[in-house]
Amino acid sequence: MQSKVQSKVFWRVFLAVAVGVFVFGGFAKAQVKRAKNGKTKQTKQADKIIGDKIKYEPDTDLLKEIQEQITIVESKKDWARFNRQSPKINKSGTRAAYIAQFAIDSDKENLIDVIVVHNSEDDKFYEIRGFDFPRPFDELKWTSDDVLEFEQWVNPHNGGRYAINLRTGKIVAAGYLRNN
Repeated sequence: MQSKVQSKVFWRVFLAVAVGVFVFGGFAKAQVKRAKNGKTKQTKQADKIIGDKIKYEPDTDLLKEIQEQITIVESKKDWARFNRQSPKINKSGTRAAYIAQFAIDSDKENLIDVIVVHNSEDDKFYEIRGFDFPRPFDELKWTSDDVLEFEQWVNPHNGGRYAINLRTGKIVAAGYLRNN
């Protein structure tokens, strides 16, 4: 009699464990499953909403105004010792652009962003200078081997998008960004 009771207990425990593994194992697997591109449905929807709210308006007056003040200069700074983002490399691999931060005073509390481009053909660093306000730069990307595009937000709702041809040293596009 005792073996029948032990047998029933054994099978009940075994069945409970099997069901638990099946149910909770499937639940855990569903929790770690992600879309192939790494984004969930929710992040795709959020990206869509955010992307729809930012409006870019090219402006010829801004382009003319900024062409006079923006320059590309060879840099004498040792950029290896400054805080830098991951470089964005053009398709041919000849230029790498990144945003570097360095202190504007000796206490190192006030940092300023600078766009730096390393040209591997002549192994020199170049800075893009001439922006009136010391705001962070964002969204670096190469639109061609020579043209670098980037954004600078003045506040959370207004900013500018610029494209500069590094071969000629000229701004080729400028416009306003609005985030409503």
